[in-house]
Amino acid sequence: MQITNKKKNLIQLVLSILIVLTVYQFLQVFHFRIDLTSEKRFTLSDNTKKLLSKLEKPVYFEIYLTGDLPHGFNKLKNATVDLIDEFKSYSNVEIAYSFVDPSSVLNPKQKDKNLRELAARGLEPTSIQETGRDGSVKQKIIVPGLFVHDGKKETPVNLLKSVTGLSAEENLNYAIESVEYELSMAIRMLNQTKVKEIAFFTGQGELGEYEVADFTTSLLQRYEVNRVTAHELSKNYKRFDCVIVAQPRNEFTERAKYALDQYIMNGGRVMWLIDEVSASMDSISAKGMSMAFYKPLNLEDQLFRYGVRINPDLLMDVQSQLIPVQATTAGQDGKYIPAPWYYSPLLAPPNNHPITRKLNMVRVEFANSIDKVGKDPKLKHTVLLASSDNTRLEKVPTPIRLDIVGKKMNAEDFSDGSKVISVLIEGQFQSIFKDRIWKGIDKSTFKSESAAGKMIVISDGDIIKNRVRGVGSNIQIMPLGYDRYSRKTYGNSNFLLNCVDYLCDDEGWMNLRSREVKLRLLDKTKIREHRLFYQIVNLALPIALLILLALVWHFVRKRKYAN
Repeated sequence: MQITNKKKNLIQLVLSILIVLTVYQFLQVFHFRIDLTSEKRFTLSDNTKKLLSKLEKPVYFEIYLTGDLPHGFNKLKNATVDLIDEFKSYSNVEIAYSFVDPSSVLNPKQKDKNLRELAARGLEPTSIQETGRDGSVKQKIIVPGLFVHDGKKETPVNLLKSVTGLSAEENLNYAIESVEYELSMAIRMLNQTKVKEIAFFTGQGELGEYEVADFTTSLLQRYEVNRVTAHELSKNYKRFDCVIVAQPRNEFTERAKYALDQYIMNGGRVMWLIDEVSASMDSISAKGMSMAFYKPLNLEDQLFRYGVRINPDLLMDVQSQLIPVQATTAGQDGKYIPAPWYYSPLLAPPNNHPITRKLNMVRVEFANSIDKVGKDPKLKHTVLLASSDNTRLEKVPTPIRLDIVGKKMNAEDFSDGSKVISVLIEGQFQSIFKDRIWKGIDKSTFKSESAAGKMIVISDGDIIKNRVRGVGSNIQIMPLGYDRYSRKTYGNSNFLLNCVDYLCDDEGWMNLRSREVKLRLLDKTKIREHRLFYQIVNLALPIALLILLALVWHFVRKRKYAN
């Protein structure tokens, strides 16, 4: 009887081991995971899976977010590692990662040198405050980013995007939401065989190379950038993936309009940055005033055909940039106080679109309002930027005086409501030259309607313009969106880069920016009020359950062997 039981137990043990090994081998061959989260935070997009399955070279991640990190950054680190592990499941090539702790270097000079080298390679160190157990506060430098390598090239990925107005927890949560988009973008950049081309349209007095130099630098990290005339564009409408029309100052000829029109009809994407009102900040600064007047560009009928109208007015917004204004009278020591410059609105990008989600404020200057026109069912309009509800429209011509910052303004002075400043248009566009007689139309190649296309219209050219200081070899390019008074950098560059990415995106990669991970924070008020109760529950309940389980098991065994 005893031998039989031993044999029985041995057989059960062997069978259990065989079952475990079989299941293990099965899971190695047939890999699957179940994502039980409501927002599917651990599920890769179809685009990412397809990208990983087509990799031909190993990918290596060099992660600098490591070491003694605060809890929030540890969550970001773990989310990054979990995603890379998920990448391995869908790739046919090796995907590996390692950690490099920049704070492990004890020599302060060497540590500073290493951080400068990382910054030069594209990773931005971040300073955080740590509170010790004794209440002391100290600064700590971390590098919330990584490099992606393929053996020949590397791409930096900065995981943390500091969005003004969001708490530290919300910024870290947004970084977690964006991990898949950022890492897949880096892998795509490493593996792209043909770089997409972006062109700045020229010939109508558009902004010069120095005036868009900072944004061009941002574009060059992902695209090839050129400048193109109407004649050059008409030679090959398929060459450029996106054309940027940056603040033209002269009227468009029919040939220039035709080139852009047929470029759009052939599937091209355009970002229009158009000022319909001429106003000079340089004149205002030098003379204290300037005259703003309507300056049409002969584009009005073309944009109207595409579904929008830029109005000949100036936007004034309560939510605007602050500039220093002298608060003392003549003969006294200079004292300056910040005052709102209503002609330079600060726009809060909405969170309902991949282009504008979780961006810092965008600064514009001397912007006009935009209206949707026509009822073409083939066109869809999406507002990307709009002024606040406290907006005032000024018809032109009108004088712009610097002393307006010192005037007391009331709420009723800004009663025109929110006005559109940037709009995305998607759908099938009708050619402005359809049913029009013009000698420049090439009937052999002319197209009267586009396939599904998209364009973005922004009623301000200064949004893309960086300040230029100095001349000749001493020229200095200031960062786009940088305000020398407050020393803040607004979200102009990120907004415009997202616009170009969206226009060039035919596969839906930008939709990853809409991924949302719900931030489930504990109720700190309840924690303070019921602190003792939760401590008892967390400490005593597990012990009580173990004791109860042991008593039940003891009772079952006692009854079994008593019989």
